[in-house]
Amino acid sequence: MFKRISELFKPKKTEPKSSQISLDDLPAWLDTEEQVCLTLRSEQFNDSREIIEKSRQDIIQLLKDFGVEEPSSELVHPKVEQVNRLNLPQFKKKVEDALAVEFAADDEAYYQQIAEMINGCFKAYKGPGRYLHHLYGDEVKLFRQLMDQIGKELNLLTESIKNSRIRLARIQSVRDGLQQLRSADDELASAASIKKEMDDKKADLERRIEQLSRDKENHQASSEYHAYTSALAVFDEEKKKSLELFETLDALIRTALPIWRRGLRIAQDEKKKDEEILLDHLIQTAVLQQYEDPEFTRLISSTSRMLFRSIDDESIPLKNSFEKSLFVSVESYTDQITGAARGWYTLEQQCQQHRDELGTHPASVAYVSFESGILEIEREIKHGDEEAGKLTGRVHHLEREKEKAVIIIRDEMKELSDAAITVAGIESADGEE
Repeated sequence: MFKRISELFKPKKTEPKSSQISLDDLPAWLDTEEQVCLTLRSEQFNDSREIIEKSRQDIIQLLKDFGVEEPSSELVHPKVEQVNRLNLPQFKKKVEDALAVEFAADDEAYYQQIAEMINGCFKAYKGPGRYLHHLYGDEVKLFRQLMDQIGKELNLLTESIKNSRIRLARIQSVRDGLQQLRSADDELASAASIKKEMDDKKADLERRIEQLSRDKENHQASSEYHAYTSALAVFDEEKKKSLELFETLDALIRTALPIWRRGLRIAQDEKKKDEEILLDHLIQTAVLQQYEDPEFTRLISSTSRMLFRSIDDESIPLKNSFEKSLFVSVESYTDQITGAARGWYTLEQQCQQHRDELGTHPASVAYVSFESGILEIEREIKHGDEEAGKLTGRVHHLEREKEKAVIIIRDEMKELSDAAITVAGIESADGEE
């Protein structure tokens, strides 16, 4: 019997040596193998079910006969006899409870039920039944024989269950590998389609950049753009001159500031509030470099005489050549600073006007449009390259998943068919033939 069980789940060489099966036919082959496995297991279980059921019925009948006939006439200790007679009902009850089971049709569930039934019976035997052999030796011996018979059948079922589980697990592994392979193939096909769309879009964007670059070059060669660049060169010269005037004005202010601050202190000491307010306002305006404010030149003029009064009476001494060259006279002082301020401000306004004109110049607008258009497309290409990189990473992952699936299918099919069947189309997917 055991030899038959051992041979039961060995792969059946129903296919010719080195035969192949297609991926499309593989699911049906797996279904057939699964059904054959379950059928063979059920056949073995059916044989054991009959033997186990007969033994179970024999035990039930034995329980009915337990204690009916007079026990052995051999003398036993009264206490032992009392213990046996007290434990017999408990033993019978526990065994009856263990045997009172409605067996399932499913082999796995049935196997579990038998294991639990045997466990319950032996618990009864080890518990209240452990002394019964003193009075009911023949009955206990028969009970053990019947339980041993059921145990032997359970051992056969254990082997059958183990082998079937291994084979069914292999069949499921092939199914899972096949599903993994198909899912990867489907996603790879989708990825290839997406990659083509990305490549086509990138090629289109690159053509647009080339066209915009040519249009920009043609625009730069136009007379309109040359007129714009000439005006831009004039503006640059004006801006340079404006910066030079500002630096000259700023140098004069840096020279004048110490004199203004000394004048402010004198006005504060002499409590000349009006002069103090004017000088403080002038200093604040200068520190903030608000030279374009008309109030600045007015303050220069309105504070000049009070400053020179203090210079003349030497309350404000001139300490260096810069101060002496600036504060020569009221007229010279005001002319230098206000003239520099007005000259700078006039040129700065002119620069601003030309800057606005250049900003709205048609040639400038067109050039900026070309530049921004090219920049926007370059950003779009960069974003597309990043997405393509992610897609490439996903493709590599899917290829590895395919390789794993192929290995699973190939190895499990080798075990299932005793190396007699290979799956066409996948054996070289991981570099092996």
